[in-house]
Amino acid sequence: MTDNADIIYKSLFLSNEMPRNISIIISGAERIGSSWCALSLAHALNLDKKKVLLVDGNGKFSNIASYLILQKNLFIEDYISGKKTLNQLVIPYRNKNFHLLTAQQGNNYLSELPLGRIQIFSEDLQILAENYNHTIIDIGTELNSKNLSLCQIADNILIMSSENNADLIKTFDLIKFLNETNIDANYNLIINKVNSFEDGYKSYEKLSKASDRTGLRCPDLLGIIRIDTRIRDTIRNKELLLSRYPTSEAALDIIHIAKKLYQGI
Repeated sequence: MTDNADIIYKSLFLSNEMPRNISIIISGAERIGSSWCALSLAHALNLDKKKVLLVDGNGKFSNIASYLILQKNLFIEDYISGKKTLNQLVIPYRNKNFHLLTAQQGNNYLSELPLGRIQIFSEDLQILAENYNHTIIDIGTELNSKNLSLCQIADNILIMSSENNADLIKTFDLIKFLNETNIDANYNLIINKVNSFEDGYKSYEKLSKASDRTGLRCPDLLGIIRIDTRIRDTIRNKELLLSRYPTSEAALDIIHIAKKLYQGI
Protein backbone atom coordinates (compact mmCIF):
# COMPACT_ATOMS: atom_id res chain seq x y z
CA MET A 1 0.00 0.00 0.00
CA THR A 2 1.36 3.43 -0.89
CA ASP A 3 2.00 6.28 1.52
CA ASN A 4 -0.59 8.38 -0.32
CA ALA A 5 -3.19 5.68 0.19
CA ASP A 6 -2.39 5.55 3.91
CA ILE A 7 -2.92 9.30 4.19
CA ILE A 8 -6.22 9.11 2.32
CA TYR A 9 -7.56 6.22 4.39
CA LYS A 10 -6.71 7.89 7.70
CA SER A 11 -8.62 11.06 6.80
CA LEU A 12 -11.70 9.58 5.16
CA PHE A 13 -14.06 8.54 7.86
CA LEU A 14 -16.42 10.11 10.34
CA SER A 15 -15.05 10.93 13.77
CA ASN A 16 -17.63 9.32 16.03
CA GLU A 17 -16.81 7.87 19.43
CA MET A 18 -20.12 6.02 19.78
CA PRO A 19 -19.53 2.25 19.75
CA ARG A 20 -21.02 0.89 16.55
CA ASN A 21 -20.11 -2.79 16.91
CA ILE A 22 -19.42 -3.25 13.21
CA SER A 23 -17.91 -6.61 12.21
CA ILE A 24 -16.52 -7.38 8.77
CA ILE A 25 -16.13 -10.97 7.59
CA ILE A 26 -13.45 -11.71 5.01
CA SER A 27 -11.59 -14.78 3.75
CA GLY A 28 -8.42 -15.34 1.80
CA ALA A 29 -9.79 -18.15 -0.33
CA GLU A 30 -12.96 -18.99 -2.22
CA ARG A 31 -15.68 -21.36 -0.99
CA ILE A 32 -14.85 -21.11 2.70
CA GLY A 33 -18.39 -20.01 3.56
CA SER A 34 -18.00 -16.36 4.55
CA SER A 35 -21.48 -15.35 3.33
CA TRP A 36 -23.14 -18.31 5.04
CA CYS A 37 -21.23 -17.55 8.24
CA ALA A 38 -22.15 -13.84 8.12
CA LEU A 39 -25.82 -14.74 7.70
CA SER A 40 -25.75 -17.35 10.46
CA LEU A 41 -23.92 -15.07 12.92
CA ALA A 42 -26.38 -12.25 12.26
CA HIS A 43 -29.26 -14.65 12.85
CA ALA A 44 -27.70 -15.92 16.09
CA LEU A 45 -27.27 -12.38 17.39
CA ASN A 46 -30.88 -11.61 16.50
CA LEU A 47 -32.13 -14.70 18.33
CA ASP A 48 -30.27 -13.35 21.36
CA LYS A 49 -32.61 -10.33 21.22
CA LYS A 50 -30.18 -8.06 19.40
CA LYS A 51 -31.17 -5.66 16.66
CA VAL A 52 -28.95 -6.68 13.75
CA LEU A 53 -28.08 -5.36 10.30
CA LEU A 54 -26.45 -7.68 7.74
CA VAL A 55 -24.80 -5.99 4.74
CA ASP A 56 -23.88 -7.78 1.52
CA GLY A 57 -20.52 -6.49 0.33
CA ASN A 58 -19.73 -9.69 -1.54
CA GLY A 59 -20.41 -9.51 -5.25
CA LYS A 60 -19.65 -13.16 -5.91
CA PHE A 61 -22.22 -15.81 -6.79
CA SER A 62 -22.86 -17.03 -3.23
CA ASN A 63 -23.93 -13.73 -1.73
CA ILE A 64 -26.52 -13.17 0.98
CA ALA A 65 -29.50 -13.01 -1.40
CA SER A 66 -28.65 -16.43 -2.84
CA TYR A 67 -29.25 -18.10 0.53
CA LEU A 68 -32.71 -16.69 1.20
CA ILE A 69 -36.19 -16.25 -0.21
CA LEU A 70 -36.77 -12.51 0.14
CA GLN A 71 -40.19 -10.89 0.07
CA LYS A 72 -38.85 -7.71 -1.54
CA ASN A 73 -36.34 -7.21 -4.32
CA LEU A 74 -34.44 -4.23 -2.97
CA PHE A 75 -30.74 -4.01 -3.75
CA ILE A 76 -27.78 -1.82 -2.78
CA GLU A 77 -27.34 -1.03 -6.47
CA ASP A 78 -30.36 1.32 -6.18
CA TYR A 79 -28.39 3.31 -3.60
CA ILE A 80 -25.33 3.31 -5.86
CA SER A 81 -27.40 4.73 -8.74
CA GLY A 82 -28.87 7.41 -6.48
CA LYS A 83 -32.46 6.11 -6.66
CA LYS A 84 -32.80 5.34 -2.94
CA THR A 85 -31.10 5.88 0.40
CA LEU A 86 -29.64 2.96 2.33
CA ASN A 87 -32.39 3.29 4.90
CA GLN A 88 -35.01 2.83 2.16
CA LEU A 89 -33.34 -0.41 1.03
CA VAL A 90 -33.27 -2.18 4.39
CA ILE A 91 -35.33 -5.40 4.28
CA PRO A 92 -36.71 -6.91 7.52
CA TYR A 93 -36.23 -10.67 7.39
CA ARG A 94 -39.09 -12.44 9.24
CA ASN A 95 -38.38 -10.25 12.23
CA LYS A 96 -38.52 -6.49 12.58
CA ASN A 97 -35.14 -6.54 14.37
CA PHE A 98 -33.25 -8.58 11.73
CA HIS A 99 -32.52 -6.37 8.73
CA LEU A 100 -30.70 -7.01 5.45
CA LEU A 101 -29.00 -4.85 2.85
CA THR A 102 -28.58 -7.14 -0.14
CA ALA A 103 -26.85 -6.89 -3.49
CA GLN A 104 -27.84 -8.47 -6.77
CA GLN A 105 -26.44 -11.96 -7.15
CA GLY A 106 -23.28 -12.04 -9.25
CA ASN A 107 -22.99 -8.25 -9.45
CA ASN A 108 -19.68 -7.17 -7.89
CA TYR A 109 -20.86 -3.60 -7.34
CA LEU A 110 -17.84 -2.54 -5.27
CA SER A 111 -15.42 -3.24 -8.12
CA GLU A 112 -17.36 -0.92 -10.44
CA LEU A 113 -17.38 2.06 -8.08
CA PRO A 114 -14.70 4.73 -7.82
CA LEU A 115 -12.93 4.79 -4.46
CA GLY A 116 -14.47 8.14 -3.50
CA ARG A 117 -17.99 6.76 -3.94
CA ILE A 118 -17.18 3.77 -1.75
CA GLN A 119 -15.90 6.13 0.91
CA ILE A 120 -19.29 7.87 0.94
CA PHE A 121 -20.96 4.45 1.10
CA SER A 122 -18.81 3.57 4.12
CA GLU A 123 -19.74 6.79 5.90
CA ASP A 124 -23.44 6.20 5.24
CA LEU A 125 -23.09 2.66 6.62
CA GLN A 126 -21.53 4.08 9.79
CA ILE A 127 -24.54 6.32 10.30
CA LEU A 128 -27.02 3.52 9.59
CA ALA A 129 -25.16 1.14 11.94
CA GLU A 130 -25.86 3.42 14.89
CA ASN A 131 -29.47 2.19 14.79
CA TYR A 132 -28.40 -1.40 15.54
CA ASN A 133 -26.80 -3.39 18.33
CA HIS A 134 -24.55 -5.06 15.78
CA THR A 135 -23.80 -4.74 12.07
CA ILE A 136 -22.13 -7.50 10.07
CA ILE A 137 -20.66 -6.82 6.62
CA ASP A 138 -19.66 -9.71 4.35
CA ILE A 139 -16.99 -8.66 1.86
CA GLY A 140 -15.98 -12.10 0.62
CA THR A 141 -12.49 -12.82 -0.71
CA GLU A 142 -11.47 -10.02 -3.05
CA LEU A 143 -9.57 -7.64 -0.76
CA ASN A 144 -8.36 -4.50 -2.48
CA SER A 145 -8.26 -0.75 -1.87
CA LYS A 146 -12.03 -0.50 -2.30
CA ASN A 147 -12.94 -3.28 0.10
CA LEU A 148 -10.30 -1.93 2.44
CA SER A 149 -12.34 1.25 2.69
CA LEU A 150 -15.10 -0.80 4.31
CA CYS A 151 -12.59 -2.40 6.68
CA GLN A 152 -11.71 1.07 7.95
CA ILE A 153 -15.09 1.40 9.68
CA ALA A 154 -14.90 -2.01 11.39
CA ASP A 155 -14.62 -2.60 15.10
CA ASN A 156 -13.93 -6.28 14.39
CA ILE A 157 -12.34 -7.95 11.38
CA LEU A 158 -13.20 -11.64 11.27
CA ILE A 159 -10.96 -13.71 9.01
CA MET A 160 -12.31 -17.06 7.85
CA SER A 161 -10.27 -20.10 6.89
CA SER A 162 -10.64 -23.85 6.58
CA GLU A 163 -8.16 -26.58 7.47
CA ASN A 164 -7.21 -27.06 3.80
CA ASN A 165 -3.49 -26.31 3.36
CA ALA A 166 -4.07 -24.20 0.25
CA ASP A 167 -6.67 -22.16 2.15
CA LEU A 168 -4.30 -21.75 5.10
CA ILE A 169 -1.59 -20.37 2.79
CA LYS A 170 -4.04 -17.82 1.35
CA THR A 171 -5.26 -16.97 4.84
CA PHE A 172 -1.67 -16.36 5.95
CA ASP A 173 -1.19 -14.03 2.97
CA LEU A 174 -4.31 -12.15 4.07
CA ILE A 175 -3.01 -11.90 7.65
CA LYS A 176 0.26 -10.50 6.32
CA PHE A 177 -1.57 -7.95 4.19
CA LEU A 178 -3.76 -6.81 7.08
CA ASN A 179 -0.71 -6.48 9.33
CA GLU A 180 0.67 -3.98 6.83
CA THR A 181 -2.50 -1.86 6.72
CA ASN A 182 -2.54 -0.97 10.44
CA ILE A 183 -6.35 -0.78 10.56
CA ASP A 184 -7.42 -0.12 14.14
CA ALA A 185 -9.75 -3.06 14.80
CA ASN A 186 -9.95 -6.33 16.70
CA TYR A 187 -8.64 -9.15 14.49
CA ASN A 188 -10.02 -12.66 14.95
CA LEU A 189 -10.03 -15.98 13.13
CA ILE A 190 -12.88 -18.37 12.46
CA ILE A 191 -11.90 -21.86 11.28
CA ASN A 192 -14.73 -23.37 9.24
CA LYS A 193 -15.40 -26.82 7.75
CA VAL A 194 -13.43 -29.02 10.16
CA ASN A 195 -14.27 -32.46 11.52
CA SER A 196 -13.50 -31.60 15.14
CA PHE A 197 -12.44 -28.80 17.46
CA GLU A 198 -9.02 -30.47 17.68
CA ASP A 199 -8.55 -30.27 13.90
CA GLY A 200 -9.64 -26.65 13.93
CA TYR A 201 -7.20 -25.74 16.66
CA LYS A 202 -4.36 -27.48 14.81
CA SER A 203 -5.13 -25.28 11.79
CA TYR A 204 -5.06 -22.21 13.99
CA GLU A 205 -1.70 -23.28 15.45
CA LYS A 206 -0.23 -23.53 11.94
CA LEU A 207 -1.25 -19.92 11.25
CA SER A 208 -0.03 -18.77 14.65
CA LYS A 209 3.40 -20.41 14.28
CA ALA A 210 3.82 -19.08 10.73
CA SER A 211 2.98 -15.59 12.00
CA ASP A 212 5.46 -15.87 14.86
CA ARG A 213 8.25 -16.96 12.50
CA THR A 214 7.73 -13.88 10.33
CA GLY A 215 7.12 -11.37 13.12
CA LEU A 216 3.44 -10.91 12.31
CA ARG A 217 0.58 -10.51 14.74
CA CYS A 218 -1.72 -13.51 14.38
CA PRO A 219 -5.41 -12.84 15.06
CA ASP A 220 -6.94 -14.52 18.08
CA LEU A 221 -9.10 -17.59 17.53
CA LEU A 222 -12.74 -16.57 17.82
CA GLY A 223 -14.28 -19.94 17.07
CA ILE A 224 -14.39 -23.21 15.15
CA ILE A 225 -17.33 -24.42 13.04
CA ARG A 226 -17.56 -28.15 12.53
CA ILE A 227 -18.66 -29.84 9.31
CA ASP A 228 -22.39 -30.49 9.50
CA THR A 229 -24.38 -32.19 6.74
CA ARG A 230 -27.48 -30.26 7.78
CA ILE A 231 -25.93 -27.04 6.46
CA ARG A 232 -26.29 -28.32 2.91
CA ASP A 233 -29.94 -29.13 3.56
CA THR A 234 -30.68 -25.61 4.81
CA ILE A 235 -28.91 -24.01 1.84
CA ARG A 236 -30.86 -26.18 -0.60
CA ASN A 237 -34.14 -25.25 1.09
CA LYS A 238 -33.18 -21.57 1.59
CA GLU A 239 -33.61 -21.85 5.34
CA LEU A 240 -31.51 -20.63 8.24
CA LEU A 241 -29.60 -23.30 10.15
CA LEU A 242 -30.59 -21.99 13.57
CA SER A 243 -34.26 -22.10 12.58
CA ARG A 244 -34.27 -25.56 10.98
CA TYR A 245 -31.65 -27.34 13.10
CA PRO A 246 -31.04 -25.19 16.21
CA THR A 247 -29.25 -27.95 18.15
CA SER A 248 -26.99 -29.18 15.35
CA GLU A 249 -23.23 -29.07 15.88
CA ALA A 250 -22.64 -26.17 13.50
CA ALA A 251 -25.57 -24.22 14.97
CA LEU A 252 -24.12 -24.56 18.47
CA ASP A 253 -20.72 -23.46 17.16
CA ILE A 254 -22.26 -20.36 15.56
CA ILE A 255 -24.13 -19.48 18.76
CA HIS A 256 -20.88 -19.74 20.75
CA ILE A 257 -19.07 -17.43 18.31
CA ALA A 258 -21.94 -14.93 18.29
CA LYS A 259 -21.92 -14.70 22.09
CA LYS A 260 -18.16 -14.05 22.19
CA LEU A 261 -18.52 -11.49 19.41
CA TYR A 262 -21.22 -9.48 21.15
CA GLN A 263 -19.50 -9.65 24.53
CA GLY A 264 -16.56 -7.77 23.06
CA ILE A 265 -14.44 -10.83 22.14
